Amino acid sequence: MSEATLPLQAAVIAALKAHAPLAAIVGTKVFDRVPAGTAAPYLCLSGWQEIEDGTDCMDASEVFFDVQCFSTSVGRPEAARIAAAVKAALHRLAPATAGWSETEILYRSTQYFTETDGTTTRAVVNFQSLTDSDA
Repeated sequence: MSEATLPLQAAVIAALKAHAPLAAIVGTKVFDRVPAGTAAPYLCLSGWQEIEDGTDCMDASEVFFDVQCFSTSVGRPEAARIAAAVKAALHRLAPATAGWSETEILYRSTQYFTETDGTTTRAVVNFQSLTDSDA
């Protein structure tokens, strides 16, 4: 069975960058490791977890991941708009992922945090993906 998170990550990044309402806010600043000095707003994918979910006759995986949304605008509104656009871009998306079929991404939850700098708001948007192996 192949690893499911790498092709899924590529599909998620492509979908986020292609979603016009989101790109209007963060541009193409979608990362899995944020470069030093990157100005907010931006997104960072994290928290990848793959769980075996197959049967005797089929390989399958359940994948969980977060999209962290960072904003330095006053208050929570911009972070909430970014989180809503992330949800719109990914919820019920069925991306083509190499080595996997019938992949679907489902929205699970959003949490908001004020970072220790007292200025940055971080929204953590959590998703689940179910996918079957082509093998």
